[in-house]
Amino acid sequence: MVSLNGTDPDGDPLRYKFHAADLSDLDGRAAITESPSGAGVFKWTPVAADVGRHAFDFAVSDASHTTTVTISVDVRSAIGAATAPVFRQPLGSGTTLDLTKDACVDLDVVIDDQDSARVKITETDPMIDGATLTVRDGHTATWHWCPSREQQAEPRYTLALAADDGDNPRTIKNYLVVLRGAPGTSCPGTPPAIAHTAHDVSSIVDVPVSATVTDDKGVKDAPLVYYSPTQPATPPDLAKMSQLTMRLTSGDARNGVYSVNVPNPVAQMPSGTKQTVYYLFVASDNDDTTGTCNHTTTSQVYTMAVTSTGTANLPICSACTSDAQCGAGDECVRMGATGATFCLQACGAGCPSGYTCSTTAVTSVDGASAPQCVPDSGSCEMSPTTCADDSWEVNDTRTDASTNPTLAPGTYNLVSCPSTTSTASIANDDWFKIVVPSDQRVDLAIAGGMPTDLDLHLYDASGGPIAASVGLEASEDINLCLPAATYYIKVNGFRTGRNPYTLTYTSRAESCTQVCRDDAREDDDSAAAARTTTYPSFTSPANMICPGDDDWYKVPLFTAEVLTVDLSFTQSNPSQDLDIHVYQGGVDLTPCDVSDPSTCLLSNGQGGRSNEHARFIVGPGCENGCDFYVVVRGFNHASNSYGITIGIQ
Repeated sequence: MVSLNGTDPDGDPLRYKFHAADLSDLDGRAAITESPSGAGVFKWTPVAADVGRHAFDFAVSDASHTTTVTISVDVRSAIGAATAPVFRQPLGSGTTLDLTKDACVDLDVVIDDQDSARVKITETDPMIDGATLTVRDGHTATWHWCPSREQQAEPRYTLALAADDGDNPRTIKNYLVVLRGAPGTSCPGTPPAIAHTAHDVSSIVDVPVSATVTDDKGVKDAPLVYYSPTQPATPPDLAKMSQLTMRLTSGDARNGVYSVNVPNPVAQMPSGTKQTVYYLFVASDNDDTTGTCNHTTTSQVYTMAVTSTGTANLPICSACTSDAQCGAGDECVRMGATGATFCLQACGAGCPSGYTCSTTAVTSVDGASAPQCVPDSGSCEMSPTTCADDSWEVNDTRTDASTNPTLAPGTYNLVSCPSTTSTASIANDDWFKIVVPSDQRVDLAIAGGMPTDLDLHLYDASGGPIAASVGLEASEDINLCLPAATYYIKVNGFRTGRNPYTLTYTSRAESCTQVCRDDAREDDDSAAAARTTTYPSFTSPANMICPGDDDWYKVPLFTAEVLTVDLSFTQSNPSQDLDIHVYQGGVDLTPCDVSDPSTCLLSNGQGGRSNEHARFIVGPGCENGCDFYVVVRGFNHASNSYGITIGIQ
């Protein structure tokens, strides 16, 4: 992609054209579109035959005058490059941060590059706000992230790491970071159900596993598989297992079959070698579309005995992890920016239609090097169907949107297209910048068609989540009062397909500071004035927290009892953020304060979105009973109405 920024002293409309004298078959593979700012955006998808240098003439014209600039584009093969950087760590395709145990995640980044003393390691879009990447030397780095209370409201983030040695196309590592908090006990709907039958396998190819997942309203994100060559602890520590994201292969979000290939542990072992794989499934729903009180189901741990057959002969362009899986003389080769691996075929018997014998040796993942039949398209990955996008492209990231024109109130006809650049998402994200000049009541609404599920998100200027509407259809709405600032809208899609949609943005002046009237149950602002609760459960609706006001609830507890607290409230902006605290003997056992937000934990009921859940286990010393206090507090003097449910087990 090349951005073309022409200017005209008379302000005349500009038109862009391109020409490459040595390329005659660019129809359908190269085009110039106009961005919202009026700049030209040139996109070209090269194929294997385009490898080499090409001179492109780009012309800009105002109908009376034309200016031409020539640039050289060097197309390099992304198939089996022996000297391209390879990510050795982090392992797998993702990890899980259990917020009930740890507040931060740390990842070691290790790059293998045979001929480069130093590789440039960076984090690329989509950037995760607050994360740091510390480069230790030319081949290693550490990535560190402590999700903020606002970020904990979203369950999945994609970390995109890049390694660039200056000689080869940069290598991208997409890594899914899953945030897991304490499960709610009073969440709407019912948990997902997972059905799976384990079986042993004799093979050296990667092992497909599938599960049927059902849910009353439907699962939002694809279920995950966690696997390990050693038996997990009880309960399993997901952070110590390898993580894979499943794909829907049949059915739908309410009743679907999801599958994924688990790397074969005996792929390079002699025939008869046996290895046990331990694995489990995790599925989460999204019954609480405005908050985080959703259900997560973790299956039992299954076992599968995998026995090596010694040989295999996968077809050309099949996914692989070792040469042995592809057949004698055939290689398992890295392709594309993400280094996905596929089988190629030796040239000896000729190449099938759509493939050509490489002019040079191709290097495999196991170090073999020989000419191979390579796809004419330059990739084994299926080329996405051409999708006619809208005029706001390129706006796939917050960085893109920051340089695009500001979205003004109005209705826009837009398009969600399948992703062509990232394996991390099923659809391209559409980002838009809005600027609110003063306190405004803002309404954002999208309405799309049936092909895909569209979600609507609102972020602050630094990328912190403010609000989201994430139902299971393509129509969503966010309505809230926003103070003067810059904000970003994101529309993202689930499932593949082109989906035209409308985005309607309206605003009107309204003070975001409201007069707060407390509930009739005051005074309950201290331990001495705390409300009494009932055993084993207590419920109180229609309560109110005003700025600087706490509501205290007295709960007698005994050692080993489990206290659960659920708050139900709607938060549309930070001034409505309520949290849960647990006190004993005047000491806050679950501190959370604006002066140190890192102490605020989602598992303690201290997130940054609607609804909160906390779970507290009483330790030793209360065999004869102790008085504990559940305190509802507005974060940073927030105010809101709420309902509360307290349970004791």
